[in-house]
Parts: sequence; C-alpha cells; structure tokens
Amino acid sequence: MMRPSTACAARRRAAALLLAVTVASPLAAQGLAPATDPDEEERRPPRSLPEGLRGTIRPRPEAPGIGRIDRIADIFQAIQSCWRPPAGSGFSGQEITLRLSFKRNGEVLGQPRITYYKEGTQKDQREPFVRAVREAFERCTPLPFTESFGRAIAGRIFSFRFVDAQPM
Repeated sequence: MMRPSTACAARRRAAALLLAVTVASPLAAQGLAPATDPDEEERRPPRSLPEGLRGTIRPRPEAPGIGRIDRIADIFQAIQSCWRPPAGSGFSGQEITLRLSFKRNGEVLGQPRITYYKEGTQKDQREPFVRAVREAFERCTPLPFTESFGRAIAGRIFSFRFVDAQPM
C-alpha cells in the first residue's frame, strides 16, 4: 500500500502531465508552440500563404475533350475544350481572370470571383465575353475528377485567365 503523501504526489504529477498535454495538443494542432524565447520567433521566416493554381485559357476550336481528370493540367484543358468565345469577337484583346474552387465531386464551390478584366478593342463585346466564360463552366461542370484527385484538390483555389488575343 502507498503512503498517503506518495499517492497525493503521484496524482499531482498525473494532473500536471494531463494539463500539459491538453494545453500543448491544441497549440500543436494549429502549428503553434507554447510561449518561447521572443528572439527565436524573430529568427523564423514568416509562413507563406498558400499558392493558387493558375492556367491560361485561349480560344482553341480543336481542343480535345478530357475523360477522367487526375492531373491539374487536365482541369485547364477541360475548361478550354468547353469555352466557346463569342461569335464575332475575333481576337478582341479581352481578358478576364476568375478565381474559384471545386468540390471533390467536380462541382464549382461557391461563386466564382472575377479578379481582373481587360476591355480590349471591342467595348460592346464585354457582356458576350463574360457570358461565354460563365457558359464554359456551366457546360463543363461537374468535372469528372477521379475520386483520389477530387479529394486532393477540393477547396484549392484555381485562377483561370481567359484570353481572347492573338497567340504570340
């Protein structure tokens, strides 16, 4: 049998250990450390923001369709094969960049955001150009992601730059 003081000390150590674990676990899960030397914090490089995935879509009537998608490049090729620039725009010089994410099943997550628009030479073509970009996503989505690829890219930010300009 343990002496009362030994049992009490053992309980205190167990409680202290439990308290340390419960405080450290949430901090570790968030990538934070308990209070440390402030000089050490200054020496660490700042954390970088996650990069988005970018691709340029140009008019290409002979763009091949894509079957199952299991590579990032295939996403941009699939959208390119679905994009039909407005009739009569003929290299109008317009550009539009959209930011969006996909769900794991290939549907667009939320509302795409236009982050850039360049008018080009034909100002009356803006609405048809934006509509053609919107219709490309309506025509193509949900994209046919493989199950593992869908899990890997779900929620990642993609930037699609649609360019109606003469290829260089």
